Amino acid sequence: MKKDFWDIKAKKYPRAFDKKNYQDSLSLIKKIEELGVSFEKKKIADIGCGTGNYSLVLAQKASEVFCLDFSCEMIKILKEDAFLNGIKNISVELSSFQTFEAENKKKYFDISFASMTPAIKIKEDVLKMESICKEFCVFIGWAGKRENKVADRIIKAHGIEPYHPKGFLEVRDILKERNIEFKEYSFDSSWVWTGTMDEAIEDFSARIRIEDIQPHREKIISILKDEFPSGNIEMRTLAFQGLLIWKPLN
Repeated sequence: MKKDFWDIKAKKYPRAFDKKNYQDSLSLIKKIEELGVSFEKKKIADIGCGTGNYSLVLAQKASEVFCLDFSCEMIKILKEDAFLNGIKNISVELSSFQTFEAENKKKYFDISFASMTPAIKIKEDVLKMESICKEFCVFIGWAGKRENKVADRIIKAHGIEPYHPKGFLEVRDILKERNIEFKEYSFDSSWVWTGTMDEAIEDFSARIRIEDIQPHREKIISILKDEFPSGNIEMRTLAFQGLLIWKPLN
């Protein structure tokens, strides 16, 4: 997925200590712990860390958190929030997981963690994720549902079929094919995007360019004005997500 898309998304992306986001992160971390994973005093690698939604929260428990992402704008926000909250037990690397030199961190971490990231897609990604940790792999991904009626309408207006990502289902299939035992947990989630007309146009334009299609500004404006006559953009996304926990092969 194109880096500039994530740099643009970073502008309105949830931040670790936004009230609702923080509570949601704490709730899911508690569930992970109930399923047998301890983060206390552990070394954690957060793959595709984004703005640090989990990295910075986990850092309150862990001895060390390694934050990996290829979006400089996401990393910039993560560093800013770490500084503002006095979090010092993190390290950061600006890189995609595909180009990350895993050999340098072979079995270094206790836990490999990846949430809502396109970095983990295929068997090779899963094996690489396992190669850098000793105790657990934790993966959170889309489970086939991501609905936003406004976004779907704009995407379809550009001849693009809305995409319902299945990262959780795909990684689960990889584990099943390898006869790896795992624990799983599925849950509904939702969030609201708010912003100006210009911010929404920029956001949708970036999404459309991923398909190598030139965004039609007037189409986007027309749909947004139809949906939000007041000019105040507020879009709700409904999603179904899944959690996977497994032990890496030695």
